[in-house]
Amino acid sequence: MQYTRNMVTGATTADAVIMLIDARKGVLEQTRRHLSVVSLLRVPHVIIAVNKIDLLGYDESAFAAVAASVRAVTSELGLDAVHVLPVSALVGDNVVDRSPRTPWYDGPSLLELLESLPVVDEVDTAIEAFRLPVQLVLRPQGAVAVAPEDADAFRDYRAYAGQVASGTVRVGDRVSVAPGGATTVVTGIDFAGTELTEAFAPMSVALRLADDLDIARGAVIGAAGTLPESTKELTASLFWLDPRALKPGDRTLVKFGTSTVQALVAAVTGRLNLDTLELEPAAGLEVNDIGEVALRLAAPLPIETFTENRRSGAFLVINAQDGATLAAGIVTGSGAR
Repeated sequence: MQYTRNMVTGATTADAVIMLIDARKGVLEQTRRHLSVVSLLRVPHVIIAVNKIDLLGYDESAFAAVAASVRAVTSELGLDAVHVLPVSALVGDNVVDRSPRTPWYDGPSLLELLESLPVVDEVDTAIEAFRLPVQLVLRPQGAVAVAPEDADAFRDYRAYAGQVASGTVRVGDRVSVAPGGATTVVTGIDFAGTELTEAFAPMSVALRLADDLDIARGAVIGAAGTLPESTKELTASLFWLDPRALKPGDRTLVKFGTSTVQALVAAVTGRLNLDTLELEPAAGLEVNDIGEVALRLAAPLPIETFTENRRSGAFLVINAQDGATLAAGIVTGSGAR
């Protein structure tokens, strides 16, 4: 179970993933599960290191058979930019330098490949709109010594702190707030005691706004006109991580960004068959299952699909009684759409 949990956690924000496959065993169920996770989480670069090639006498045909099996699975999953290479982690073949023991392999070593991959920003500010989930509202509290000329500004100070999830914000930009839909203008950006003219993902900043709005933790500030309509209904892919099964009708907590709301599992619409890589009917989800569900939320949220925004479209499912993380999820659709 821990391998799947770690894979989901790491792949959610990864630009590249390296998967090891034992050359003697080839593609296993765990391999298919992890590749399915990588596909659903849209990891840009996938590297398959076929390990222990030394135990097969550096046989080219053995590597070719494993590589063919890998490419058959990745093709079914629609994965692009998949690199497959033979390695021996024990003796270092094709890890740092290309090995003379695999003359039939003319590709790069693992390190060469990693160094040659194009840089992929976790959040592409050129195409994703600005989003900042509010974590904290900053107001002066208590008696603090300030210069007399700064007293009025200090008393009136109000800022909304959080980590920029996507995009770029600049002083003077018009922004909207969800819930509520109020629109205002950014008058200041504070960062570690200094004032900035702009901020971008994944910086943690505090925004000052022109209007005194009713904004609390859990609200989302976004570029004006780009926030989706808030909704209480969504469909999602879940990576179930807990030994306790999920069933329709279960009540949980769902954590989106800085918002945590109660949720009802309206339906389990399917479970991924790792042999056929297709959804099949399921009465529920067991540990390590990947499935599709419909959720109803107790409060409307400005939800975006994972394909639209890797940060805003991901969430956690939490047990309301003990606080355990039950699943990681990605939004595939919402009622507002």
